[in-house]
Amino acid sequence: DYTLLSDVEWRLFGIVTVGAGNESLDSQADIDAAIAAGVDLTVEPGTDIRSFNTGTLLVTRGSRLLAEGTAAEPITFSSVQDEDFDGLGEWGGLIIQGFAPQYRQGGGGVCSTDGDFCNVAGEGGTEIGNYGGDDVADDSGVLRYVRIAEGGTAVGIDNEINGLTLQGVGHGTTIEFVQVHSNLDDGVEWFGGTVNVKYLVLTNNDDDDIDFDEGYQGNIQYALIQKDPNADAPSGSNDPRGIEANSSDDEFVAETTAAIANVTIVGSAINNVGDGEPGMRLRGGVNVEIYNSAVQGFDTGCVRIDDPDTDGDGVDDVFSNVGLTNLLADCASGLYARRAADTEENASDVALSFSATYAIEQDEALLGSATTITAIDNGSAFEFDQTSYVGAVDPDADAAWWDGWIIPGSLVNDEPAEASFVSCDATGDVCTVEGTIDQDYTFVRGVEWRLNGVVTVGDGNGNLADQAAIDEVKENGVTLTIESGTNIRSFNSGTLLVTRGSELNAVGSAESPITFSSVQDDDFDGEGEWGGVIIQGFAPQYRSGGGGACFTDGICNVAGEGGTEIGNYGGDDPADGSGTLRYVRIAEGGSAVGIDNEINGLTLQGVGHGTTLEYIQVHNNLDDGVEWFGGTVNAKYLVLTNNDDDDIDFDEGYQGNIQYAIIRKNQTKLAPSGSNDPRGIEANSSDNEFVPETNGVLANILIVGGAVNNSADREQPGMRLRGALTTSIYNTAVTGFDEGCVRIDDADTDGDDVVDELSDVTLTNVIGDCLGGFYTHEVADTETNADAGTVTLDDAYALTDAEASVTAPTITPVDNGSGFTFDATDFVGAVEPGTDADDAWWAGWTIEGSL
Repeated sequence: DYTLLSDVEWRLFGIVTVGAGNESLDSQADIDAAIAAGVDLTVEPGTDIRSFNTGTLLVTRGSRLLAEGTAAEPITFSSVQDEDFDGLGEWGGLIIQGFAPQYRQGGGGVCSTDGDFCNVAGEGGTEIGNYGGDDVADDSGVLRYVRIAEGGTAVGIDNEINGLTLQGVGHGTTIEFVQVHSNLDDGVEWFGGTVNVKYLVLTNNDDDDIDFDEGYQGNIQYALIQKDPNADAPSGSNDPRGIEANSSDDEFVAETTAAIANVTIVGSAINNVGDGEPGMRLRGGVNVEIYNSAVQGFDTGCVRIDDPDTDGDGVDDVFSNVGLTNLLADCASGLYARRAADTEENASDVALSFSATYAIEQDEALLGSATTITAIDNGSAFEFDQTSYVGAVDPDADAAWWDGWIIPGSLVNDEPAEASFVSCDATGDVCTVEGTIDQDYTFVRGVEWRLNGVVTVGDGNGNLADQAAIDEVKENGVTLTIESGTNIRSFNSGTLLVTRGSELNAVGSAESPITFSSVQDDDFDGEGEWGGVIIQGFAPQYRSGGGGACFTDGICNVAGEGGTEIGNYGGDDPADGSGTLRYVRIAEGGSAVGIDNEINGLTLQGVGHGTTLEYIQVHNNLDDGVEWFGGTVNAKYLVLTNNDDDDIDFDEGYQGNIQYAIIRKNQTKLAPSGSNDPRGIEANSSDNEFVPETNGVLANILIVGGAVNNSADREQPGMRLRGALTTSIYNTAVTGFDEGCVRIDDADTDGDDVVDELSDVTLTNVIGDCLGGFYTHEVADTETNADAGTVTLDDAYALTDAEASVTAPTITPVDNGSGFTFDATDFVGAVEPGTDADDAWWAGWTIEGSL
């Protein structure tokens, strides 16, 4: 038994054999001895295994491969030649052998019969040895979140090695979340066996992607197949199809049976050379049921079905049994290349397109109800997910199951679309955007997008004089979509401005966040090197001086902070939607557009609660992290690090709710820039800026001060709750502010130096650990368990102090019409005590080293 540790680069030289079960086993005693002597090869998450040209990993009968990666730390097999995964046939591949049955070609039945032990010579060269047996439940280990790239080296004429070869592998083996990329032969091939598989990504493979034969009996669900979009022709005699099921002519094996569901196959030029290849070739006497699947881009046809001539007399004498249910076909010569399926239901030709998640965009992909998908009974008790959509990815899912763990750039959906506001370099790898985005547009992953000047999404920031103008802006609104994992890097003048009536849909994932930063470098340590992200909506803003809502008869035009080009925001719709930001990082912004007029990392001007804000980091911003100017948008899971002014700032009648935020001030910067006054939270309705409608409820906030807020004559409190505002703060901790943890001020609205409007502040379960004490001025109007204490943090940024354990309070949200509810938490701080640092909600997607 041996373990490949993640902090070592492992290299395979020659055929590396796990165990010795590939020898000829000629008796039950031989089989028992092989099982008794079997070994486990364990591969830690995040491990890289890189192979010389001769290298192959062969797991033999009786032994196991335990390769359990994670979405954040996949295991990767590739070549030693380089690190860009663009090779082809640079090493062998991964071969797994088991004791499950294989069936003889020519209809000869199972390889293992009474008195006849199973020793089938494995494809892949003479050193591969033997596989097979009579145990359908045989266990060869676990492959989960594993990437196999650049393999398929030839060991003879027309004898390359598949990316993943499964020879007599039993259903006791687990195979999920596996990618095979740029293999010279097939992606995955099953030679007999019973192992089921879910979640495959098969990209740029030069031959077939899914290939099963020799009596394979199993089930496959969720596979995303893309042929190489940059290859003009296959190598050698390869015939690249998405699926090949083979039991043809003299290779006839009647036992070959499979059920397949939710597969998307996208062809390219590589499969359309000469006579071309179909998307699926189901040939010979196979039994195959295919459900909820789609094929695009195969000129020869989407599905080809052949029957076998088993005796060579030129007449088909055995027939395949193929059923198609909910199959969408988009191929130049139609659905079928030859004969139709034996049974079909809802198999049709449809022009297909794909979203950023690779979900099918056409309505035909949405089924009225879940399809009954029946599994092959191979003894495993496998059950299909009963899906109500066609394709590998659910169209209603915000993020795809493949997102974040596959090889970056390996799944190419779209090239950058041409538009008047976009110019790309000759390679198409860098595209600059400037001016107004006046049509629905997508920033596709794999391209570095650059912002030059104020890039405006839509034109809703003008002066809207009447309802007709508002209606027109909404009617003409556009959506900017940013795919997960995309990097947007800005010149000094750059800012992204999403105007009223338009949307920003920037949905990343924990494994593949979206990042905004500066073009100046790659290390995220700049400050004020570009502007920021500004979102404007039609939600209400309230006038300073207690003047009420900005709108009259629904018309509202408030000049937005951030420079003259920002234009106007606001309206009378609290439920207005400006899109979704999830797993988004905004770094190095805050460029000044005037004296004391920098841009916040994320500016929310009249944004409504129809907008979703979750898992957002603002880092190293020269001004505030996030500022709400009125509006009603709620937020959860914020990480605000090294911002030079405030981190959470709300005013002008903001009415909303915020839960879970980690705020960490700069620990090394000795003083703030300009006139910045770095606090963790500022809620403002003070003096001549008095806005009594300002009302926020916050829970589970952690605020950690640093040197920047404790400089001489510039000291600031952790929170400044000032003016006639209403705010309630629950289960929150503040530490590291010498001035004090909480400062509360009332408002002098008429300038006579006499307070005439009072704040309404409620603190519940708030712990303060500050040199200047808990309060700096007034105490809260209502307080429960709010006092000085100790704040000790572990690696997860959870409090370890006993006083951080509390009875979960009833948290009443601001009723802004959203129906928002707070999670009931029985702890103080942003992370539940006892959470492992690797499992914290901020782990894996935030900027490395920022926490």
